[in-house]
Amino acid sequence: MAENIDILDSMDNKVSGILSVPEGASSVVVMSHGLTSSKNSELYKQFQSELNDGRIGTLRYDYYGHGPAYGFSGTGHGVKDDITLSKAVESLRAMVRHIREREDYKIGLLGASFGGLISLVFASQDQNIKALALKSPVTEPIEFWRERIRKKFGKDGLNQWEANGTMHYKDRVEDYDLKYGFWEDLQGYDTLRDARNISCPTLIVHGDSDTYVPISQSFALARVLGKDVKIVKGADHDYSEPGQYSEMKKLIKDFIFECLK
Repeated sequence: MAENIDILDSMDNKVSGILSVPEGASSVVVMSHGLTSSKNSELYKQFQSELNDGRIGTLRYDYYGHGPAYGFSGTGHGVKDDITLSKAVESLRAMVRHIREREDYKIGLLGASFGGLISLVFASQDQNIKALALKSPVTEPIEFWRERIRKKFGKDGLNQWEANGTMHYKDRVEDYDLKYGFWEDLQGYDTLRDARNISCPTLIVHGDSDTYVPISQSFALARVLGKDVKIVKGADHDYSEPGQYSEMKKLIKDFIFECLK
């Protein structure tokens, strides 16, 4: 049932994914992982299995700069240094286009962290998306990156990044280089303004002990959309406790089944 997909996006960049559509399915959920993560992380494999069991198709994919196509294997923690939000959004656009060319499926998006940002940007541009599920999403990327650079490199961090051209970022499992073009590209986005164009049902799930992506990012988006944030009490960015992890998954699955079954 699972099929490897290898295509080029509109920028001629490689995009790879695994499409799994059970017989009789009328919808497909496209899953966007976090920065330096991978389509092969255990969460997306579990969603594939459990959503497929409910006759909902899935496409887990690696957007630009991630996965074997760009020299990274396993479950992640690697990214090409010239990634930008625009390149990542084009990867998602290519995968959605590929699905639509195959059959007239209802398409939902599931995005985590930076993948949540990619998903909400795309949903603001495509009024035919039928459901948007966001797990601990980055929603204000300029504020998010400005603050993490300040904390890591001091108040002159952005100027140093610009002068050097490339920044080496290391924190916990993160250990990668990132070109200044990433920051420049973000300046072309006003994500909360654009989020007003999202017309599909939207779920926002966030742990209130997340020190990686502050829950304030989700509250900001929720205010724009007139939604509530589904708060998982005590959960960090990884939903490390089994009960918290199960709660997060149930919230997302229930939402997807409600919208796409």
